[in-house]
Amino acid sequence: IFRTVRMVDKNIYIVQGEINAVVGAIKRNARWSTHTHLDEERDPLLHSFSLLKEVLNNITELSEIEPNVFLRPFLEVIRSEDTTGPITGLALTSVNKFLSYALIDPSHEGTAEGMENMADAVTHARFVGTDHASDEVVLMKILQVLRTLLLTPVGAHLTNESVCEIMQSCFRICFEMRLSELLRKSAEHTLVDMVQLLFTRLPQFKEEPKSYMGTNMKKLKMRAGGMSESSKWKKQKRSPRPPRHVTKVSPGTEQPATSASNITASGVTLVDAPPSSSGSSENVSSVVSPTTDSGLELSSQTTSKEDLTDLDQVTSLGLNAGVSSNEVKVTENQNQPELQTESLREEKVQSASVESIPEVLEECTSVAEHSDSASVHDMDYVNPRGVRFTQSSQKEGATLVPYGLPCIRELFRFLISLTNPHDRHNSEVMIHMGLQLLTVALESAPIANCQSLLGLVKEELCRHLFQLLSVERLNLYATSLRVCFLLFESMREHLKFQLEMYVKKLMEIITVENPKMPYEMKEMALEAIVQLWRIPSFVTELYINYDCDYYCANLFEELTKLLSKNAFPVSGQLYTVHLLSLEALLTVIDSTEAHCQAKVLSNIHQQEKEVVKPSPETMNTKETSNNNERVPSEGKSSSAVSEPAGACPPTSGCLMADQMKEGCVELEGGSEPAEKSFPRKPTRFSCVLPSPQELMQIKNKKKLLITGTEQFNQKPKKGIQFLQEKNLLATPINNNEVARWLRENPRLDKKMIGEFVSDRKNIDLLESFVGTFSFQGLRLDEALRLYLEAFRLPGEAPVIQRLLEAFTEHWRKSNGSPFANSDACFALAYAVIMLNTDQHNHNVRKQNVPMTLEEFRKNLKGVNGGKDFEQDILEDMYHAIKNDEIVMPEEQTGLVKENYIWNVLLHRGATDEGIFLHVPPGSYDHDLFTMTWGPTIAALSYVFDKSLEETIIQKAISGFRKCAMISAHYGLSDVFDNLIISLCKFTALSSE
Repeated sequence: IFRTVRMVDKNIYIVQGEINAVVGAIKRNARWSTHTHLDEERDPLLHSFSLLKEVLNNITELSEIEPNVFLRPFLEVIRSEDTTGPITGLALTSVNKFLSYALIDPSHEGTAEGMENMADAVTHARFVGTDHASDEVVLMKILQVLRTLLLTPVGAHLTNESVCEIMQSCFRICFEMRLSELLRKSAEHTLVDMVQLLFTRLPQFKEEPKSYMGTNMKKLKMRAGGMSESSKWKKQKRSPRPPRHVTKVSPGTEQPATSASNITASGVTLVDAPPSSSGSSENVSSVVSPTTDSGLELSSQTTSKEDLTDLDQVTSLGLNAGVSSNEVKVTENQNQPELQTESLREEKVQSASVESIPEVLEECTSVAEHSDSASVHDMDYVNPRGVRFTQSSQKEGATLVPYGLPCIRELFRFLISLTNPHDRHNSEVMIHMGLQLLTVALESAPIANCQSLLGLVKEELCRHLFQLLSVERLNLYATSLRVCFLLFESMREHLKFQLEMYVKKLMEIITVENPKMPYEMKEMALEAIVQLWRIPSFVTELYINYDCDYYCANLFEELTKLLSKNAFPVSGQLYTVHLLSLEALLTVIDSTEAHCQAKVLSNIHQQEKEVVKPSPETMNTKETSNNNERVPSEGKSSSAVSEPAGACPPTSGCLMADQMKEGCVELEGGSEPAEKSFPRKPTRFSCVLPSPQELMQIKNKKKLLITGTEQFNQKPKKGIQFLQEKNLLATPINNNEVARWLRENPRLDKKMIGEFVSDRKNIDLLESFVGTFSFQGLRLDEALRLYLEAFRLPGEAPVIQRLLEAFTEHWRKSNGSPFANSDACFALAYAVIMLNTDQHNHNVRKQNVPMTLEEFRKNLKGVNGGKDFEQDILEDMYHAIKNDEIVMPEEQTGLVKENYIWNVLLHRGATDEGIFLHVPPGSYDHDLFTMTWGPTIAALSYVFDKSLEETIIQKAISGFRKCAMISAHYGLSDVFDNLIISLCKFTALSSE
């Protein structure tokens, strides 16, 4: 009888070798060098390795045991505050080897729990400090393990909370300036790899409902600041630390938790460590659970009650309280571990939280969050030799949910917060790092497909980027331009008014005459414009979405004039900015010429196809194809195709509009498939792609509206009368129409609007004007804030009364008459205005002490039909006005004015005004060429005369030739003749 001998898995030998390496280092350490065998049995670290050896000796495949079984002893060493840096480093190296060698099976049912424990242990690593260089080696290994953990296949099992903690740990090392540059750069490269991986996986995750997303995001909060309230709460809840040598207890017995108080010698701050059991081999999981079966209370139980609004308070707490609980354990002397209270007091004096370093707030525990969490209880495992070993398994019905969109959204939000130049916690290094990682994120994933991320881009990211364009730091300025290009290259259809503000900002930088403005900033701004203009159809989209919008700037026309003017050097010497301006102008000519050539080639191809493949049997089909082929054939020059007088030029915009007629009919007819296949149409257009004639009518109307607006800002009645004469407003006056115009037109003077609608002769207009506001669901002070932002409130008491009476009546109707009567509503609205003046008017504050909440309540006592208003509502109103002043549009300056302008921009973007049309390449080329050929030729002629470089001369001649070809294609005979004469002249001069 032969007994079958099974080969032992090679992976078991790898684990055993790492056990010997770590145990040998522990025994060589002076702390364990005098221990007897009995002491080793009692020591929790050595005892856990002994148990693991017994388990490994009785199995033939590593997959027979859960990953937690062979990971736990190494993780206990990493968590232990009694081990030195070299020993912790060896344990980290072992864990990294297990990940790199793929010893952990991603498909094993216990892998998720094992990865959670690994992430928890490494991000909460603690060790005894030796010297600065050795400590940084350990921190380098922590970075290596975190990177490997997230980037390997088993990293997909991590939860949202663990991913945030991993990123947080890397950020802390990256922003700790007391660390060496090598270590900080390593953390930076690690963050780049992690961000790239996370955002590359973004398309795999589905958008969650807003209600679920809101609940889920309360659990994840990456922020800057010191020690949080939740961290202090956790420190109070921790049990006293027991002696290191404890009596051996059978598995499953409850043990007291060790203290997790930490300091650092090197100054680096990491995330806070959860309490770990020092006397048993139980698993400590980072899963949300009230308590484990061993009686341990986990750090992840903490309910965070903080929000971003108390950032300053948190930071000051962190500095005053001393050490944050989020720190690496590095102590200089552990000879008296039982004096925990004294050592804690000394440690708080020695160290302090680092300002402006991110911190992960722990997750909340609630019934709604149970889908993302699981409780863990211990089960006993008996190996073939009868040795009992504790394994952990998940409670029935609960699972660890792998990370997804919530952690990516929180990471994206945090990166955006790092770019806020007005946040005093954000250093230049932090802002630059945030911009770099945002660049990686935008390059790796289609952010626009995720609505929750797109909202952050619209509201916060764009604003921070525009603010950074005003800084004098060229590295931040250049990186901001790069991020802006990535945004508008891929998401401009969602960022119409943000793009308008961006282009205006670039034009302001180019034209400003400020001696402090570096030349490089102007050059980079021009390069940004050239880069945008090279995007296919971008120039055409500027024209149709802004120049052909009643209330937007003529971006294409203004940019063309600016570039033309900037192409002419004042000093007579050509610089880079002049050549860049010329290159931008030539970009339009180059793209138009390429489209013309493509149409000609397409026509030739169609003609050859008809000659080679005649099909007399299918005349009907041929006739249909001929009708369709009218689109490319109309692109020929006027010498080949005759047109009736007054017909529109054969532009691709015309042709595309004709091609879209049928689709527009289907779109407007309400067909469901058509609505899905065509984009939304702006209300000013009759079709998705309007004809050139319609665009010309819109531009003419826009000019009249601008003239009428200017007259209104001088004298309102005169402006209204002018618009009526031009048939832009109805005669007799239509109050609803005028009210809409007053609300939609951003060029109107807010002071004149207030005077006009408050005139006692315009009572009906005032009612219509108030009716344009949607106050449903808004608190009275919130609605009043929205109302007063639309016009400048006059100073006369009767006028204010008239405006408030109309406001309160509309608000009561919109919200179901919540107060006793109209008088009560009016009194409360007036009290809010007086409170705003009392709290924020400097002249009033000099004479009187600002009103308190009790005084505000007292002033309104018995006003609500003889009764009091609800005290909670009054308190909310009081704090809202005290913390955020209602500032009239004309009085705003500085940051307050920026806030107002940005809120108006966001409001406009949320309406139909924010619709941005994408157009096919080549649309409206004729219109664009007629606007650009003159400035371009003038610039080319000047450059040809002034430049002596052969390459620039050849570029100028090439530009002349392309303009001549385009003018011939569109039948512009006068332009063509002039260009041919100039071309012959310059060619002769060039040859000489």
